[in-house]
Amino acid sequence: MQFMNKPLFLSILLAFSCLILHGKTIYVAPQGRDSNAGTINSPLATLAAAQNAISPGDTVYFRGGTYRIGPNQIASYEERGLYACVFHLTKGGTAQHRTVFAGYPGERPVFDLSEVKPVGKRVAVFYIHADYLHLKNFDIIGTQVTITTHTQSECVTIRRGNSYNIIEDVAVHDGMGIGFCIWRGSHNFFLNCDAYNNYDSVSEQGAGGNTDGFGCHAKARDEGNVFHGCRAWNNSDDGFDLIRNLASVTIDHCWSFYNGYKPYSTTEKAGDGNGFKAGGYGLKVQADSVKAPRNVIKNCIAYHNRANGFYSNHHLGGNDWIHNTSYDNQGYNYDMRNQQSWDVARDVPGYGHVLKNNLSVGTSHAYRMLKPTLCICFNNSFLPVSTATSLTDQDFEDLTSPEQLSAKRQPDGSLPELTFLKLRPSSKACQKHQGYPFEKDWIE
Repeated sequence: MQFMNKPLFLSILLAFSCLILHGKTIYVAPQGRDSNAGTINSPLATLAAAQNAISPGDTVYFRGGTYRIGPNQIASYEERGLYACVFHLTKGGTAQHRTVFAGYPGERPVFDLSEVKPVGKRVAVFYIHADYLHLKNFDIIGTQVTITTHTQSECVTIRRGNSYNIIEDVAVHDGMGIGFCIWRGSHNFFLNCDAYNNYDSVSEQGAGGNTDGFGCHAKARDEGNVFHGCRAWNNSDDGFDLIRNLASVTIDHCWSFYNGYKPYSTTEKAGDGNGFKAGGYGLKVQADSVKAPRNVIKNCIAYHNRANGFYSNHHLGGNDWIHNTSYDNQGYNYDMRNQQSWDVARDVPGYGHVLKNNLSVGTSHAYRMLKPTLCICFNNSFLPVSTATSLTDQDFEDLTSPEQLSAKRQPDGSLPELTFLKLRPSSKACQKHQGYPFEKDWIE
């Protein structure tokens, strides 16, 4: 079950007070026409026509069905022409009246980008260039890559410094692009989104090394970005990636599993394959002193990723790791290595981290590259060593049904219920409140 602590709940409640629709509503349908009026009985055909018809604070509803997007729908070429932006969203709203692009309630539209293959360009499907947008309730499939050298396409991307956007219950799957990413912008909230089955088979001879589920790589001023209730699985690189990020990010109640493999395989190597990669700057000497952000990764699950479950990635400082469960990852469940300093590019055991109430299961490789005397380690199943918790299969309700992790979401978009990895009440780890918080009173 998905719970939120009180301060986070109140902040989200405030953010969602804008969901009472204001302004006019425009409708789009797969069988619509852009010459229509845009009413529910006379819908438009394209997002571009809908955006032209609205003012900031209006709502666009997409009726259910598949929208087969062609190259003629590319709205613009941005960033010196490198990005072919299919849906270039420019009409933001306000805190009181957001501009909404959403699937019609009770229906689920799908945007199929399989035919958008601009030669020599990166594809940006939803290119967010406005503040106070709310995207909700649709799928993006088939995003393409055409460049054969090092590159990437991006499905929902914030690159122009825009802020206070909500991306809710959007699923990106079966394509070649990164699912969701932030490059510049603050206080953006990704809620209950999924990224899965994404693999770039084109660039760098199909190495799959630039197709993460979720990423944030923002500037130092870009505080307040949050991923909550999101899932990443079967992405060929990392599930969640914060490399080269300079502002604190919160990842809360998210699940990451089976990342780092080629499609339909849990043995054939593709990209890096970390569940949660929280920081780092490439293990390189930096041009100047770097003030590394303190990221927060809490109430999360990492399962059977090709590399590590939770990984600090040579970060230049500590992160907060709280109430996480890491099971059967193929590297280590927790790899906390840091770079020695901004001007010395050498790995050293992790320093400055806070590890509290975390659980390691299913491997003897619980953790590595961590110096406990330079970290705060409290009530983890593996640290401090003097109070470590011995675990067996009998401590859990279920360890054989990982398919529960990718089950259908609940009607409100929240994560599905789990018995997989849930501790039995009789378990000492449960009594110590270690690991993923299945119980509401564990939330901090």
